[in-house]
Amino acid sequence: MKKDKQFNAQLDSIDKNLRDLFWQRMNLISGQEDGNWNKYYNQFKNELEDLSQQYKRASSKETNLFLNDFNDTSTFVDSAFTVSQKAKCDQNPNTINATLGTLYGEDGRIAVIKPIYDSFNRIDDQRKASYAERINGNAPFTSAVFNWINRLENISLAHDVIATTGGTGAINISIKNCLKEHETLLIPQIAWGSYAVMASQQRINVETYGLIKDNKIDLTSLKEKCHRIMAQQQKVVIVINDPCHNPTGISYGKDNWEALIAFFNELSKEGQVVIINDIAYFDYAIDCNNATEYMNCFNNISRNILILVAFSCSKSFTAYGMRLGAIIILAQDNRIVTEVSNSFLRSARANWSNVNNGFMDCFVDVMENHKEEYLQEKQELISLLKKRADLFIKQANDCQLPLYPYSEGFFITIPIQDEELLSKYHQALMNQHIYTVKFNGGIRIAICSLSLKKIDGLPNKLKEVLTQVEAA
Repeated sequence: MKKDKQFNAQLDSIDKNLRDLFWQRMNLISGQEDGNWNKYYNQFKNELEDLSQQYKRASSKETNLFLNDFNDTSTFVDSAFTVSQKAKCDQNPNTINATLGTLYGEDGRIAVIKPIYDSFNRIDDQRKASYAERINGNAPFTSAVFNWINRLENISLAHDVIATTGGTGAINISIKNCLKEHETLLIPQIAWGSYAVMASQQRINVETYGLIKDNKIDLTSLKEKCHRIMAQQQKVVIVINDPCHNPTGISYGKDNWEALIAFFNELSKEGQVVIINDIAYFDYAIDCNNATEYMNCFNNISRNILILVAFSCSKSFTAYGMRLGAIIILAQDNRIVTEVSNSFLRSARANWSNVNNGFMDCFVDVMENHKEEYLQEKQELISLLKKRADLFIKQANDCQLPLYPYSEGFFITIPIQDEELLSKYHQALMNQHIYTVKFNGGIRIAICSLSLKKIDGLPNKLKEVLTQVEAA
């Protein structure tokens, strides 16, 4: 007992000294000419976080001295791929695998757009085997990508395009190059989990903003979080996954984008703003021909705003394993675009060297010689997705299964905010041979991977299991 009192007294004394030192430090800062206590406070906070991590690793019996002090060595589990493998091992004939963002046909096989693979098969093996002509991607490819994104010819900003390893590579080099260690990335509250993984790899913090309120897009939380982060670090880097948000399927629309750009212009008077627009699923918007109409408002950005559009061939070209995408860099100033491009090129060289040469040729060939055939087959897939969504939503409404508002795209999500209930529901569904992906804030259903036959009756099963879990 006496030993505990002595320990507590020593701890209290140390804590008091730390508090006194903290106030001395802050009072010293407040007397400086710049008076920017927020900056110094964040530096101090980051130093404490580093010391805590170093102590944690140093005191661990399992410290891995081969790695640096900040690697996460816990077992990595990718929620989508892990659950998908469980589904594939389930021998029950009624198994529902609604996990991966891969578009399947009604025959249960991956949907492939035939003109794309006909083109790829015509490409000479020597071209497929070769390195790309440039680290930033073959010139015909980068030009074709910009023209595809700018299909409405409504982007007049300075621009450059760099080929990447899928949309993931595009987002990763954007986060890596635009933020420093301990700075904060802003992402949607319910979002693709890899955004946070990419940030953690660079020791970048993550903050989230609310996306939906009263069953529609709401910008209030986004604006509040942007103001707070701008005050802390004089820069805001934000991910906006639109159109066809993963996992809800909601889209912002032109009016919300115009409101966003007006807000970001005001915010940029206080510091730099970087908008990472993840358009992975945009080619499956219902009105896909006009899916980039909202980008017209990009032309109104201030000189203190940088827009990075992350494009993926995985979805647009039904080419998930080809690992090809691009980052489109947009700004008012050519100098800014050039500097950002040069920085991104170094990251590309260091991370993946160069991308799939044969599939770049394929993209160009389809865009130049087989576009109409490609568009026709893709439209058939969009129509199929719409039929699946319409069926699912109608049956969900009939049985009062709650859903996030859905506009278009690969996924529909059931909102569940209670973490314990969410985990129990996810497991209960697997016990019933229904495999889904658990997100922060809901259960994602990949309607892209389910036939109409599989979808028919599924909302009722989902509602039945939810009711049982809630009652337990």
